[in-house]
Amino acid sequence: MKKMHLLAVGMLLTASSVSTWAQAVKSDRGVYIGFEGGIGSYHIGGEDASSSENYTDSRNASALRALIGYRFSPNFSVEAGYLSLGSYKRELIHGNHRWNLKADTDAFDLSIVYKFTQFVPGLYVKGGLMNSKVSIQTVGEGPGRNRSTRDSSRSGNGYLLGLGYEYDLTPNWSANAGFTRLQRIGGSWEDGVSVDANLYSAGLKYRF
Repeated sequence: MKKMHLLAVGMLLTASSVSTWAQAVKSDRGVYIGFEGGIGSYHIGGEDASSSENYTDSRNASALRALIGYRFSPNFSVEAGYLSLGSYKRELIHGNHRWNLKADTDAFDLSIVYKFTQFVPGLYVKGGLMNSKVSIQTVGEGPGRNRSTRDSSRSGNGYLLGLGYEYDLTPNWSANAGFTRLQRIGGSWEDGVSVDANLYSAGLKYRF
């Protein structure tokens, strides 16, 4: 009877070990999904300051990103994401005229992620391509409260580079925080103007 008890305990321990090993293997590769939120800061380069001598702007915006990826190994993965970057706003006053501009960005990206397992376990770097669309609304007000609204958009390709840290909470769940540089938002603009952004984010991932 005692031998039967020992055999049963041994079988339970073996099953538990196999299950734990299977979970560990499962977490090394496979599909994962995630969600990130944070703050983005727009950077406008190549502007002629003399043509916009009296303006104020708000360049910080909220950011949300949903992603799906595939982990080929503990180090390498490929992921695709959709990013919604909140409004960049500018108010320009010239004489009796006032213009209010608001721009929102939607972007799709495809990135390669390398996660360190030796140097600083959890540290990762990533790089990829993105296609982004900037939707612009300009509202002008003149003498006599004359008001006009103009909507436009611009799309184009750019790229991104990122650095962050990911911590495994369980074999399936992980939390991450990182910095991403978005280059050439909306593609190429007229007059040599460039639109870039810095994104600071944190999020969760679930590995199947």
